Amino acid sequence: MITLGRHAAFVVTALIAAPTSGQEVVESAAARDPDLTLAAEPLVRIGIVDGPVEYIFGNVTGAVRLEDGSIVVADEQSSNIRRYDANGQHMWTSGRSGEGPGEYQGLRLLRHCPGVPLTVFDWRVHRVTQLDLDGNLIATRSLASEGVYPYSDPVCSPDDRLVFTPIPADVESYDETVPVGEHYRSSMSLMSVQGDNVATLLSGIPGAERTRHYAEGSGPRWWGKDMVYAPGGTGVWYGTADDYALERVDWTGQVTRTARWAGPDLTVTGDRVDIYREAWLARYDDPERRRDFERDSWPEIRDNLPDRFPAYEALFALPDGGVWVKTFVWRAPGEEMHLLGRDGAWVRRLTLPSNAVVLDAGRDWVLLRQRDELDVPTVAVYELVETGRLRAR
Repeated sequence: MITLGRHAAFVVTALIAAPTSGQEVVESAAARDPDLTLAAEPLVRIGIVDGPVEYIFGNVTGAVRLEDGSIVVADEQSSNIRRYDANGQHMWTSGRSGEGPGEYQGLRLLRHCPGVPLTVFDWRVHRVTQLDLDGNLIATRSLASEGVYPYSDPVCSPDDRLVFTPIPADVESYDETVPVGEHYRSSMSLMSVQGDNVATLLSGIPGAERTRHYAEGSGPRWWGKDMVYAPGGTGVWYGTADDYALERVDWTGQVTRTARWAGPDLTVTGDRVDIYREAWLARYDDPERRRDFERDSWPEIRDNLPDRFPAYEALFALPDGGVWVKTFVWRAPGEEMHLLGRDGAWVRRLTLPSNAVVLDAGRDWVLLRQRDELDVPTVAVYELVETGRLRAR
């Protein structure tokens, strides 16, 4: 039984598949290798405030780094995909706003999809588009016509499956029964699509924490936990962010491995709440609006923050079977990523600047979305170096 909400009495039962007799548990007390940080300067940075339009970003929703070092960026505001060479020079732009083949309404880039160079997911129409390295259309596939409606962005597996979570079936019932102002976690399923075969791998996984509002229904809880997942060669790593732990479910639906590791304290402290409040206030230029926010909105936000942070917020699978675990953004001044090996053992820790959003990652590099000193959106690739051995390029 899981009780949700610091002030809530509403209880939700989480039904998670019981471990099988063949399940292995990997416990890691400390990293095997030295900690990592970013190199002093990026290998490449792309993004300008004024100039050629192909270098100006509006809303970057995804980017991937290809084997030759080139970078492909999805800009949802302009509804296109752009490729840049390893030095940041624009190579081509593909796509525009619309509903036809090669046109997009909601843009996401999928990582490590086998068989084609580039795969785009349009979350508004539930369509997958495949492109070649020159940005030309190869094929499109409507998931909606097959009855597949991903709730979160689907993820590719090495054996050509598309792993996704469908829209939770129980959200509407919770919105009708959970008392106003209290919290709950929807129940999620992990599913896969391979060819015409749609399979449910695991059900009853605690999903996103949500807060029941008034007539508006529910919305994501501030600093709420969520379920994350990343496919590998033998199955899918997934976790609920309750603690530093992941489980791996294989393609038959059996939970075969649990990985646990040591991580920073998840207790919500007053200094983190103060920083969160200041971040909200920074959105308002008008002093009167800032006062209105502190009087009318902040007390509700503050009183509904949890006692513990989520342990993590995203997973990034690597081709060698390892996985980067991105810790929760508000937990500490310096954000972290934890690298787990193929077997689930904790390998090392990476410290990130607090203004960075991770878009793609390898063993020795990360691709970040950042803003420069003029608040211009950019994407940048950084090499990873051992702590204490920071070097400028």
